[in-house]
Amino acid sequence: MSARLSLAACVRTIVLLTTIALPSLSQAWDATGHRLAAYVAYQTLTAPQRDYWLDVLQQHPRYAPDFADAMPQAIRAASREEQSRWLLGQAAVWPDLARGLPDAIRSRYNQPDWHWIDGAWVRDDAQTQGNVYLDTAPQPDIQGAPANNSQHASHASNVVTALERAHWQLAHETDAAQRAIALCWLLHLIGDIHQPLHTGGLVSSQLFPNGDRGGNAIRTRGSNLHAVWDQALRGPALNNSLMALNALATSVPRTQAFTPTQWLHESRSILLQNVYPDSIIENVRLSENTGSRLDSVTLRHHYEADMKQTAAIRLAEAGVRISNTLANISGTP
Repeated sequence: MSARLSLAACVRTIVLLTTIALPSLSQAWDATGHRLAAYVAYQTLTAPQRDYWLDVLQQHPRYAPDFADAMPQAIRAASREEQSRWLLGQAAVWPDLARGLPDAIRSRYNQPDWHWIDGAWVRDDAQTQGNVYLDTAPQPDIQGAPANNSQHASHASNVVTALERAHWQLAHETDAAQRAIALCWLLHLIGDIHQPLHTGGLVSSQLFPNGDRGGNAIRTRGSNLHAVWDQALRGPALNNSLMALNALATSVPRTQAFTPTQWLHESRSILLQNVYPDSIIENVRLSENTGSRLDSVTLRHHYEADMKQTAAIRLAEAGVRISNTLANISGTP
């Protein structure tokens, strides 16, 4: 990824910003990350494209309670542009909000398996598994079904196939409510697939023969590895982070096609090279060799700094790719 290398200077701004002890957003890739990616996309969409997709969103069956009524008072008092940007960000967050809907309707909207993918799943540009295998034989590849199978709900089983389904619906679906829901999923899942720990994990012979659930089972001080990555950019003021991400986005190609398996491959490359430090590997080995409880790991400062750099780049890339995808589907200038 040559673009990633060219962003090294700009990304230092993100690292500086994340050291500022400003209040984090009350919402909680994390609502902050998804909203930032959507805001980067909003910046690069034209006014007709923004209007087109906001019109689509207004047909959402839960638009009143989850969007219009949920808008903070400060946004209500702000400009129309601020309100429109917030709505697009809320759409990117909405699939996570659906987890907390009342029992009677949750199953209609919540799709927990769509946010991630089995590390052994391969297809098209993603021919390398996303699993770190520790002292155990690799699992067989899971050959993914062709992309054209994901047009139907029954074939959307992970972040890639759900993304392809949402993309197909936005381009071909005639039901306005379904298109609005698909918009939310497209925004959200482009963010999710850029988070390395949504694309694989660590597999070991005893503790994690079926994987560590994308780092969720690796305890860190006060959290877990997956949550630490999800919340990598939580902390600094949102507009400050957005300015830095917009600067990063200027170096991301704007002509890329909708290629979710390429994005999956990128995230897996990061996971395999950078996500599991030696301290975690040694901790798992110690637990397996001695039969002791897996201890919590303290992540070193340089690891956290590198993680924030990577997260910033991935969110900027996600934002530009959201914009590219929406612009291509809408056909508006």
